[in-house]
Amino acid sequence: MKAEELSRKYATAVFSQALEPWLTNLAFIRDRLAANPSLVEKLQDSKQPFGERQTALDAIIPADTGQPVRNFLYAMVRDGDIGLLAGIVGELDRMTRGGPLVEVARVTTAFALSNDEKEHFRQKLRANYGEKLEFVFSVDSTILGGAIVQIGDKVIDGSVSTRLDSMSNILGIKQ
Repeated sequence: MKAEELSRKYATAVFSQALEPWLTNLAFIRDRLAANPSLVEKLQDSKQPFGERQTALDAIIPADTGQPVRNFLYAMVRDGDIGLLAGIVGELDRMTRGGPLVEVARVTTAFALSNDEKEHFRQKLRANYGEKLEFVFSVDSTILGGAIVQIGDKVIDGSVSTRLDSMSNILGIKQ
C-alpha cells in the first residue's frame, strides 16, 4: 500500500473516531424526535419562547451529552432547523464511512434498476467523477424514462420528461 493511501486510511480512522460521539448523540436525538412529531413541531415553533423549547429539548438529551453537542442542538432549535437533524446525521454517517471528501451521486430513474444496471452507473460515474463517490438510487415515475444524476451542484438531466418538454418548446407546442 502506498504511503499516501495508508496516510488517508489512518486519517479517516481518526476522523471517524473523533466524529463518533457527535454522531451517536445526534442519532439518538434524531430517533427520539422521529418518535415524537409533536415535539418537533413544538421545537420549531418560533412563537414559543426559546427557553421553553430548550427545556423541552433538554428532556430528551442524554445527561452525558457534551456541551458542544448541546449548543449545536440549541442553535438548531433557535433557528428553527431541528427538522434538518435526520439529514445532518445522514451526512455525518456518510463522512465517517468515507471521509469528508466523499461525494454523493444521486441517481433518479423512472423504474427500479437491477444490480447490474446500478453497477454500470457506478462504473461510468466513477470513471468521469472519481472514485470517491457514494451512490443513492431512487425512483420517480414522473420522469417517464432515462435518468437524472446529481453530484454536488452538478445535475445531468437525461429524463424523457425533460426531453419532451424541450421538444415542445422547440416546436412551439403549449402544454
